Amino acid sequence: MNPKGSGAILLLGVCGFFLPCAMGQPLEKPKTDLGAPGEEHRKLDVLAGAWDVIVKFPVGPGKEMEGKSSCEAKWVMDGRFLRQEYSSTFAGKPLTIVRYLGFDRHKGKFVEVQFESTHTDVMHNEGTISADGKTITCLGRHIDAATGKEVKVRAVTTISDQDTFTLKLFYAQGEEAKTITLIHRRKTTP
Repeated sequence: MNPKGSGAILLLGVCGFFLPCAMGQPLEKPKTDLGAPGEEHRKLDVLAGAWDVIVKFPVGPGKEMEGKSSCEAKWVMDGRFLRQEYSSTFAGKPLTIVRYLGFDRHKGKFVEVQFESTHTDVMHNEGTISADGKTITCLGRHIDAATGKEVKVRAVTTISDQDTFTLKLFYAQGEEAKTITLIHRRKTTP
């Protein structure tokens, strides 16, 4: 085909795609608005609010340390993502962790993205929710701050009731090991 013929076909294709939209005619209406929050997002409503958090992490074989944190969780981006901000101290320094939890309606998966104030790595996980709607399991990869090496991550959020949920993170570079447990209890207003 000559260059003029290719250009004409490209022009017709572009006009055929954009012209109906420009004239106010939708191309084809999807059965479901995949850009809008859906029922999957409503399953995360229980995680919104203010939380007191007990943090447990291993410090050696059979040994565990315990600390405290607080978490403020609220819907952002018109109900598409739940933003969870944790505030604490670690080794005498302030620690902030920001997590976004939502549901990608295109992929049909729950998604998590996590940022920490102590390093530049971003954790990204994707997963599913159990049939009873109480356990969200997401898988991904992350740089282990202690070793600097990439590890597999399994994040398990278990909803006990309206006022309690637990987040457990497991890292694997070979054999999987639990690295942290966060027990959330809803703050009560006096």
